[in-house]
Formats: sequence, structure tokens, C-alpha cells
Amino acid sequence: MSTKKDKKKKSVLKRILQITGITFLLLIIAIILIPIFFKDEIKEMALKEANKMLKANVAVGDFDLTIFSSFPKMKLAFDDVSVTGRDEFEGVKLIDMKSFEAKLDFWSVINMEDIAVRSVVLVQPNIHVKILESGLANYDIMKTSEEMAEEDIDTTSSPFKFSLEYYEIKDGNIKYDDRLGNMFAEIKNINHSGSGDMTADVIDFETKTKIDELTYKMAGATYLSKVKTDLVMNILIESKEGSDKFTLKQNELTLNALKLSFDGFYEMFKGYDNMDLKLKADKTSFKDLLSLIPAFYHTGYESMVAKGTLSLNAFVKGKYDDVNYPAWDVAAKVNGASIVYPDMPASIDNISIVGGSKFPGGTELDKATVDIDQFKATFVGNTIDANFYMKNPMTDPYLKSKIHANIDLATIGQVYPLAEGEQYTGKLTSDISIEGKMSTIEKEEYDKFNATGTLNLKGFHYASVDLPAPVDIEDLLFEFSPQQLKLANLKATMGKSDFSLNGEVKNYIGYMFNEGDLQGVFNYHSNLLDIDEIMPPSATTSETASTEETTATTDAPAGEEEGIPVPKKIDFVLNTTINKIKYDGMDINAVKGRVILRNEEAILEDLNMQTLGGTVALNGKYNTQNKAVPKIEFRYSLKDLDIQELTKNFITIDKLAPVAKYTSGKISSDFAMTTSLKPSLEPIFETLAGNGSLFSNRVTISGFGPLEKLAETIKIPKLSKQTLDNIRATFEFSEGKVLVKPFDIKMGKINTTVGGTTSFLQEIDYEIKMNIPKEEIPGELLKIAEQAIEQAKKIPGFKMKELPANIPITALVTNTIKDPKVKTNMKEKLMELGGDIKGGVKDLIDDTVDKAKDSIKGIVDDKVNEAKAAVEKKKQEILDAAQKQADNIKAEGKKLANSTRDEADKNAKKLMDEAGSNPLKKKGAEIAGKKLREKGEEAAQKIESEAKSRADDVMNKARDKANSL
Repeated sequence: MSTKKDKKKKSVLKRILQITGITFLLLIIAIILIPIFFKDEIKEMALKEANKMLKANVAVGDFDLTIFSSFPKMKLAFDDVSVTGRDEFEGVKLIDMKSFEAKLDFWSVINMEDIAVRSVVLVQPNIHVKILESGLANYDIMKTSEEMAEEDIDTTSSPFKFSLEYYEIKDGNIKYDDRLGNMFAEIKNINHSGSGDMTADVIDFETKTKIDELTYKMAGATYLSKVKTDLVMNILIESKEGSDKFTLKQNELTLNALKLSFDGFYEMFKGYDNMDLKLKADKTSFKDLLSLIPAFYHTGYESMVAKGTLSLNAFVKGKYDDVNYPAWDVAAKVNGASIVYPDMPASIDNISIVGGSKFPGGTELDKATVDIDQFKATFVGNTIDANFYMKNPMTDPYLKSKIHANIDLATIGQVYPLAEGEQYTGKLTSDISIEGKMSTIEKEEYDKFNATGTLNLKGFHYASVDLPAPVDIEDLLFEFSPQQLKLANLKATMGKSDFSLNGEVKNYIGYMFNEGDLQGVFNYHSNLLDIDEIMPPSATTSETASTEETTATTDAPAGEEEGIPVPKKIDFVLNTTINKIKYDGMDINAVKGRVILRNEEAILEDLNMQTLGGTVALNGKYNTQNKAVPKIEFRYSLKDLDIQELTKNFITIDKLAPVAKYTSGKISSDFAMTTSLKPSLEPIFETLAGNGSLFSNRVTISGFGPLEKLAETIKIPKLSKQTLDNIRATFEFSEGKVLVKPFDIKMGKINTTVGGTTSFLQEIDYEIKMNIPKEEIPGELLKIAEQAIEQAKKIPGFKMKELPANIPITALVTNTIKDPKVKTNMKEKLMELGGDIKGGVKDLIDDTVDKAKDSIKGIVDDKVNEAKAAVEKKKQEILDAAQKQADNIKAEGKKLANSTRDEADKNAKKLMDEAGSNPLKKKGAEIAGKKLREKGEEAAQKIESEAKSRADDVMNKARDKANSL
């Protein structure tokens, strides 16, 4: 009895183990197979959802779905993800990242609906936010409800449900470029993470941020420069009907060495916000504050000793909406401070800073004030004493400020560690005082506005290993008055270069408050401006130049870089005279003209110079209103310039006229051109357009491939090198091509007309018409024609004229500059003028030979027709045989392709049959079958394509063979 029970227990245990083992095995198989089954569907769903919602181009590389590393969640990963703008932001990538990873709920993937996204990770994202002056932003890529309604897009459902618990940015870079707000920020190597249940009504949200470099600029001023930043920010988020409240918990912001924290809340209601935020800086010292100044932080900061007291307080409190602003009070005070470096013989002492800004809150921002009551310091007998006060900024700004300074620059090295080779000397003094209301300036009531004093720099010398030559300023004097800022004198040298400048600037106070343009007129003179010494080419520049010809030139860079901008709200006129400029090995003499900076354009007026053996007159403008793609419009007048020097120094010439580099002589030209520019200021050749004319008394062309090929083709070797006199030509260029209108030249004894096109990719298409003297015709060709004439003369009563003195020949020169192709009608023309009586016999023989003419014509025509018929018959036989062969190839390809499709379909159906009623197997079979059919179709199309290619090749070879008969 006991034995039977034991056997039964063993049997049950065995079955349990078998079932458990099978279940475990099935689970392992499922874990392996489920990501494979659902991988393509999830990828298609994700891309479909993105393209449905976005007005941008989304691109992805590899895709992966796995469960092993993230069990029990599935991990989805898209590699090489980018989101690129359209229209105004064409080519600008909003996001470009190495990979995008997300974790999904396992069972929501199995059900394939409401797929729950629990976390997202952005790996090495490069994010570029751009806001144009019009307010258009490249991140505004979500389609509006109206746009989606027009496209009949269902917005009520989505296969994905964001239930985030965690997100992260790894090794990211962010660039924020706001042209409307005049702000710029750049973040390099950011690592940021946030966690919390985003689906809850109350979220305990925790974030951590580390940034290697943070830069922030506004209105042209740099507030943070490459600051190392750490931020721990924990926030309690409370969401309820009608409001969302963010309460700051534990937090700390570290900017280099400066540590700050914040307290309070920010609450958003419908139609307005409310806030109460306070700055806490009780752990901050004066030295910590100095860490935000690059000159101190990057030069011996750790060993620097900074003493003194610092207090820093700020709050923002109240209502914020379309008309109301919260109250604020920001105050900073440094007292009894000093800075000393261990190895320096002196210190900076008596540093005193008192400043702040206040606003009581409400609708009238005019009640805001800015008050920097003290900014003082002394060192080695030098003094700095300045202050600034402003009120009524919105209506009629009132200013009161002074800047008094007396500094011997040679003493800087006694209190601050200079770099090796760095040297300062000179005396800087200022006694500037300003007080008054902006309205008095606008009304030109200058007697009611006080602006007096001078800024003077004498005997200044600065040397550094970073400069190619030292800078010396003999005298610099600015004189202040309510009407203008006068540059009474500036005399300076840099290496061998010298310059002097004087002039005046008007509306400098109004410009500070965005009231009108800064206006100025200056007179600039230099005896020598050696640009080669001042701006020597770097190794990078040389490498770039050496690879210039192989670099694609079709597109402007995609928004990441910009050319040199002309500032807004600047209206400057620079009257220029320069006796001599040395630039890139060129000597440019007697430069005279005007340069105007206005409306974001640099305008050149009547700029004349002597260079390259001749003279150049230049008018035009450089337009940077579209900073990403600047434009130029120029008119040139060149007189007697050396062609080789011109080609060597201007790459555009090689694109417009490739023959120039093979030409010696002098040239004169008048032409106008417009083009868009790359950030490097090189032309975008596809946008280049213009027209002009050129003239030369004499040029010599040698080594020019198309001319050498022409000489080889018509067997007149001396044509390969030519000296041409009195060239006059006109041209125009657009859409990537230069059109040379037909013009006359004389190549030796040959009167010639040349016309055609050259593309900026060096493709050529020219027609050359030549009247070649009979004595210039190659002997073997001339002999054939003369033999035909002699045969015609043997006919009784037939009188045949000799070949004319000049033979009209047409040559077509095509393909490229480096590989030209030449076709001529020389042989046909000689035969026509020699032995072919059919076309021109009436002009070549006497009227008395009509009978002989008809007899000869009949014989010739019969023979020609017989030969033509035989040739045409042979051609058709070749083509018919080839067509039959090609049809057979296509038919066999079609047959094999259909067989491939049938085999794939058969295997797919077999998988479905083998799956039976098991839903998991059926799903796997369905996906695998789909892949089989896709691969079968791909293989079939490849077979058909290859068959068509082989058939086309057979026909092409047959046509070539037939045409050669």
C-alpha cells in the first residue's frame, strides 16, 4: 500500500517538475521571442505617431527592443535620432542624438494598446533652439488642432501613454539662440536626471544637474562665461483643479565656487501666476563671487586670497499676468574687501560695491530703479571710483553716473599674474559725469543735460604671445558732451602697420535705452596696413585652403554657424584712405573710398585701389539681415589687371573662367554680381548671378585642356598654344553656369567665333566656328578632297573649281575642363567642298556641263542609296537580334521573380499553418511571414531590375555597333 502511495507521490512530483520546467522554458522562449515579434510594429507605431503630430522631419537609424537588461519592463532604443526643421529652419536640426531609450510596461506591449512609457533617456543629444526676430521658433513643431483636422488626423487616441517615473539626459549639449529676446545661452556636456510619479496629483519631484560649461548673454552683455554648474532641485508639485503649485524643497545651485539656494513657491492659475521666491546666500563669500569673473577664476584662483564681507539678498513676490508684474528687491554689498596673490608684491584694496534694483510690484514698471551706489577700489596708487543710478526707465529715463579713474597700466603686473610674454604700459584717465533726463536729449535741450569729461589713454603698449605684433597707442582721446561723443584723436601702430582715426558719435545716450540708432562719422587713414602680419594664416586655414576644391559648395551650413554680422541700430560712415595694404602676398595701393555700416549692411561706395598691375573700382554691399546666409551685391571695374595674379588670389575667377589659370596677359572688365555666402564668406556658387564684359589687348593661352584637345582632333598642333589679340567678350552667369556670348578672335591665321557655357562644376558646352585657310588643313585630309576633285575633272566637258581659300569648320567642345570631348565636321566639310557635287555643284562648274552633272549625280546617288540601304539593313538586323535577346532576358527575369514571390508566399502560409490556434505562435508566424514576403518582394524586384539592366546593356551595345557602321 505504502509503495503505491510513494509511486503516486513520485508521479505527481514528476509531473509538477515537468510542468514547471516546461513553463519556465516557455517563459524563456517568450522573453526571447516577444521583442522580435513586436519590434517592427512598435517602431512603425512610434514613427507614425511622431510624423502624425510634428511639422518636422524625423529620422532614425537602428532600432532595438529587448527585455533582458530591463526585465520586467521592455527597453526600446532608437539610434541616431534627429528632428530637422522645415521652411525657415530648413536644414537646422532641433535635436540630433546618439540614441533615444524608453522603458515600456511588458503587458501593455503584449496588448498593443495604451503602451505605458515609464522612463526616457536621451543619450548624447545636441539640441539647438532657435527663435527668429519674427518670433518664429524652431521648437514650435507640433501641428495645431486645425492642421490635424484638415489632414483628418485622429487626435483622440494614441497607442502610447506617458506615465513617466524617470527621465535622463546623458552627455548633452544645448544651444539657445533667441533673436527676438536678444538672448543666447550655451550648455556644454550636461548630465541631468529627474524622478517622480508624473501621473500622481502630488509629485515629489527630484532633479540633479551637472554642466561643464554654461554661457549666458543678453543684449550683447555676457553674464556667465563657461561657468561650471551643479544644481540639485527638489520640488513638490501639487496639481488640482484650477491650479498647479511648485514648492521648492531641498535645493542648491553652484556656479563655479558660488553656492546659492532658493526658498518659496510658484503657482499657476488660469490667466495669471503667483509667486514668492527668495534667494538664500548665507554660505557665500566675496571670493566665491569672484569665481564668476573669468579673469580671476582661470588665473590662480585657488591660491588667491580674497577678504571682505559680502551680503547678497533677493526676492520676487506677487502676481504676474499680462499687465501685472511681481515686486522684486535685489541687493548686493561688498565692504572692506581686498584681493592678493601670493607671488605678487602688491594687492587690490579698499574694494567697496553697493548695488541693487527695486520694484514695488503692480502695473507700472516705470517705478523700477537700478542703483549702483558705490564701485571703488585702489591699487599701487591707482584709483577707480564709479556709480550709476536710473529711475523712470519706461517713460523718461533719468540717469546719474560718474566714472573717475586714474590708472598706470604698468602696475597691473604688480597685483595680477600676467601670462608669460604679456606686458602693459600706459596711462588711463577718466573724469566722466552724466546727469539728466532722456527727454531733454530728444528735445535737443542740451543745456539741461549734463555730460562732461574725457577718457584718455596715452603711451599705451600691449604685448602678448597671442598677438603677432605688439599694439601701441600714442594717444586716444574721447570727449563727452550731451550732443555727442567725440573721438578727438587716435594714433596707433601694430607691428609695421599704422593708423589714425577721428570722428564723432551721436545719440550715444539714446542708444543705451534703445532709442534710435548709434550714429557716427569717422575719418580713417593708414600709411601701411600689413594684414599678413596682423592676421597671419593659421595651420587650420592652410589645411582648409588645400582641400578647398574638393569641398562641396552647394549648401550653406545648416544654421549652426554664421558669418560676420553687421550690428543692428548702427549708422556709421567711415571715410577711408590707405596708402598701402599688404594682403595674402598682394600689394594694394592708393585705397580710397567710403564704408557705411547701416541697416545690418556694410556698404562700399566708390572704393578705388591699385593692385595686380592695374586698378580696381568697387561699389556694393554686404547684407547680413539673414545672418545664417549673408548676401553680397557688388559692381567691379577692373583695368589692366594681371590675369595670373588675379586667378591666384581670387578663387571665384577659377569658377567663372577656368581658362584664366592657363592664360597670361592683362585684362580689363566691368561686371556686376550677387551671391549668397557661407559662414566662411565663400560664395555659394549655385546662387551666384551677374553679367559683364571683358577686354584684353593680348593674352597667351598655354596648357588649356579643351584647346589642346581641339588641336589634336583637327590635327593642327599649333592651335594648342595661342596668342590672341584684341579680345572683346560679354558674359552672364546664373543657375550655376557662365554663358559666354559668341565673340570673334583670330587664332593665328584662323578667324574664329567662340560661344558657350561653363558650369561651376567645370562642365563645358562650347561651339567654335572657324574659317581655316586651305594651307592650314592637315595634308592627309586635304589630299582626300583634292583627289575627289581630280576625279571629277576627268569627266569629258566637266570643269571643276578648286577648294575655296578658307574652309568653314564647326567644333563642339563638351564634357569637362579636365576631360574635354571634341567633335568637328572638318572631314564632312572637305568632302562636301571637294567630291560631293550634289549640294553645291551649280556654284562650282560652268553651265555647259548640265548633262554631265545629271549623269554623275545619278551615278553617285544610286551608289550612295545602295550603300545606305545596305547599311540600314545591317543596322536593323543588329537591332532586331538584340531586341530578341533583350526580350528573352526580361522574360526570364520576370519568370524567376514571380517564382521567388510564390516561394516566399508559400513559406509564409506554411508558418501560419504550423502555428495552429496558439495566439503567441500565430502572432510570431504573422510577423515572420510578413518579413518573408517583404524579403521575397525585395529579391524579386532586384531580379527584375538586374534583368532590365542586362537587357538595356544589350540594346545599348547594339545601338553603338549599328551607329558605328
